[in-house]
Amino acid sequence: MKLENKVALVTGARRGIGKAIALSLAQEGAIIAAVDIHNEVEKTASEIIRFGQKALGLVADITSPEQVDTLVKKVIDTFGHIDILVNNAGVVGKRNFLWQSDDAVWRNTIEVNLFGTYNVTKAVMPHLIKNGKGRVINMASISGKQGSMTNSAYCASKHGVIGLTRTLAQELGFLSLNDITVNAVCPGVVNTDMLTGEGMILDELVRLTGLSRETVLTEKILPLSLQKRLIEPEEIAYMVVYLASDLAKGITGQAINVCGGSVFY
Repeated sequence: MKLENKVALVTGARRGIGKAIALSLAQEGAIIAAVDIHNEVEKTASEIIRFGQKALGLVADITSPEQVDTLVKKVIDTFGHIDILVNNAGVVGKRNFLWQSDDAVWRNTIEVNLFGTYNVTKAVMPHLIKNGKGRVINMASISGKQGSMTNSAYCASKHGVIGLTRTLAQELGFLSLNDITVNAVCPGVVNTDMLTGEGMILDELVRLTGLSRETVLTEKILPLSLQKRLIEPEEIAYMVVYLASDLAKGITGQAINVCGGSVFY
């Protein structure tokens, strides 16, 4: 129980990577505030409660500073403190070549992925600083380290998340707040609904290439990894658990890949 009685706020916890993170943190003893824009996030909280851990499901739009402030106040009022923040909520948006991009989709992707991370982090940081310890773990992507064809908004937003991560880590170091660490996790291609769901990444690439779903997966996506496989959500969650624990107290300002060897830096 590496995280016994630690309070973790996890955004985008309704499904996929976010749900896997919430469950894995809870299995290590953490109390979970599971957040999502959809009220189905309450199912994640209920699942955690069923195996004996405390949890709260909260609905909030992380692009709204007002809703975020209300959310953080609710978590503090309910559990007394926040120890771990996992900024996981994100969107991919409709894929297109840059010159064919929809301006509204582009702006929304930046709003959710980058401003959402900023909003929640800004609201939680005073509580971590008051306590003098804590963990901030941001969900970036290998697309935050390299180009991502037909995915410019997502790619730009994740580059931004890594920059935010590194800067906040520097600021905390400058203030000698050494017990608060800030890191990013950079997944490769993960086996979630965001990839395989109807109208999601696979279908978008089918639309752009004219190839079948199977061909896109086997010839375009899997070869990006040295292991030629998709990463499972639990693999991302295990890295988050490690970074949230005292075992990782010497790791800060890092953007750590979990990608099957897709990226080496």
